[in-house]
Amino acid sequence: MQDKKCSRAHKESDPKVDTGTSGRRVVEIRELLDLIVHTLDTKQQCKLMGVSKYFFCSAGPVVWRRVPRLDIIMSLVKNVEVKGEKSCADDKWQFIIVLPRNPDFSRYDLYAPWVQELELYCECYVEITNFEKWPSFFNGRIPLPNLRQLTASVNVPVGGNNLIDFFHAFVCPSLTKLRTVIPNQGLSADLCLRVVSSEVPALLQKIEATCPQIEVLEFYPDGMVRFGQLLEAERYAPTSQCKRILSSFSSLRSFSSTTYILKPEILGILGGLPCLESLGIRSTTTEPSVLYKQLSIPETWFPALKDIRLYQVSPDDVKALWNQPAVAKKLTSALLQIDHLNQRHPRTSPLYAENWVGPFLEALPELSPQLQDVSLRTRYLDEMLEVPRNRWDIFKLEHDLDHIFCAYKYGLA
Repeated sequence: MQDKKCSRAHKESDPKVDTGTSGRRVVEIRELLDLIVHTLDTKQQCKLMGVSKYFFCSAGPVVWRRVPRLDIIMSLVKNVEVKGEKSCADDKWQFIIVLPRNPDFSRYDLYAPWVQELELYCECYVEITNFEKWPSFFNGRIPLPNLRQLTASVNVPVGGNNLIDFFHAFVCPSLTKLRTVIPNQGLSADLCLRVVSSEVPALLQKIEATCPQIEVLEFYPDGMVRFGQLLEAERYAPTSQCKRILSSFSSLRSFSSTTYILKPEILGILGGLPCLESLGIRSTTTEPSVLYKQLSIPETWFPALKDIRLYQVSPDDVKALWNQPAVAKKLTSALLQIDHLNQRHPRTSPLYAENWVGPFLEALPELSPQLQDVSLRTRYLDEMLEVPRNRWDIFKLEHDLDHIFCAYKYGLA
């Protein structure tokens, strides 16, 4: 009798269930798969994609959300040739891409919709040798249909129209951010990541027609990298078309470019943008001041401005900008990257190493009462130094900036 009861109990506790089907149902739970994927690092997520089709579909969008270099996504197209080698000149990697006559997009089409961020260079030189084939290569299709952020970051010169060609190729309706990322410094003499001035109108026109709701825009037109005397003809000046297009970017939250921003007409255009929160301006160590000292910015301009970033901008322009209450009183964060020597003046001039920073910082709390986050950096002897807020008292010393930064660098102040 007991054996019969045990047998009956065993049957009741072990019903005839298809365990394979049950297991599949478990792995088909998207929330569970996503939880597993997000507990792993990138390398483990990549390996997980090969475990099953379920993990492939769950981990894929996470792994491929951001692609760190153009050749990586292009190598998914069958028959595309990618050559990687180290440059003898600067010991940096360069990747040369050759588009084939008979591309197979079957694998590429699986991954492309997942890509939301693309970095073109990632500090390497990347080139498509036969770029003239690009239009027919994709046959009118959008290469990355869900791309939201397109950036370019490289510290080697990019020749010809390489950069602008890539921008035109990947600008698409979903794009909200387009940036050329330069390290925390002003504009260098090697023209790294500078957009050819004559190509700026076409680029802005492409953005206006394709993704007019752009939110972040950062580009630096080429021009003079060393100034002797002020030559207005040598400084980039936007065309009428460029000004009109800039004024139409009503969703723009952040804009970064060169010192033409400080021209009254451009300030007026940017000041009228309702969503602009952040403004970045880069200059060179020798570029003269731009901002008209007699300019008075109306209080109604820059209604949303909170943040400003100035790299190697003339001390005269820095002080003049902060004397505009419509700008200064709205700021909650600021970054100033300055030079310890003002090379806009001859060495014999008292302005060459003048300590203008001390009086400026002393007046800062009154000029910008809402300012909470301030970063002050300087390039001294080819080294970038950041002076924390609790050390700003060094600028009260009655010495020139050269002496002050030297003492700070070597722990003497």
